[in-house]
Amino acid sequence: TWGALPVFCQLARAEVDFQPSRRGRKEKEKKKCAMDYLARPGVFGLIAGVTCGVCLGWSIRARLFRPAKSRLTMIANELGNEASIMGEYGEFKMVIVVRNDLKMGKGKVAAQCAHAAVSAYKQVHHRNPELLKQWEYCGQPKVVLKAPDEETLVQLLNEAKGLGLTVSLIQDAGRTQIAPGSRTVLGLGPGPAEIIDKVSGHLKLY
Repeated sequence: TWGALPVFCQLARAEVDFQPSRRGRKEKEKKKCAMDYLARPGVFGLIAGVTCGVCLGWSIRARLFRPAKSRLTMIANELGNEASIMGEYGEFKMVIVVRNDLKMGKGKVAAQCAHAAVSAYKQVHHRNPELLKQWEYCGQPKVVLKAPDEETLVQLLNEAKGLGLTVSLIQDAGRTQIAPGSRTVLGLGPGPAEIIDKVSGHLKLY
């Protein structure tokens, strides 16, 4: 009995050693089967085609839908900003008052009004760009009115300053038609139409 014990131990050890090797062979066989399957004609091409199709689909989806969403978001933001501005402040406008007693020609009046408009734009762009944006949202309305004389023009200037409006008083160089230093036109705004009307609402259109 004792003599058979070493033989039994050797057999048991051999059996234990055989188990891992048998599992290893099975794993190798599985890997070999997988490689053989992939090596078949058409299988690799099918996998590559599916992969390319998925990538192409995501690329097309990104190009078609993402810009649309961003564009809609931008439009919504613009409409929201405009709606909030209009809802809170109402309409905005610029008024230009022309001295009627100087009897300037139409071209002269047009040039003086342009000076006033440019001056007003520059002032508001520098001091209050948000107000300028609100005026632009309203369509940049400009109204030309007439004042009977210089005294009225100065009175309007002081009233507008008292209400915090932007003012642009234009003095002509006197190269044509009128004397040098003549106060020709007065720009009011851009600003809230309700406030500007408090200053110039009684004047008539030029």
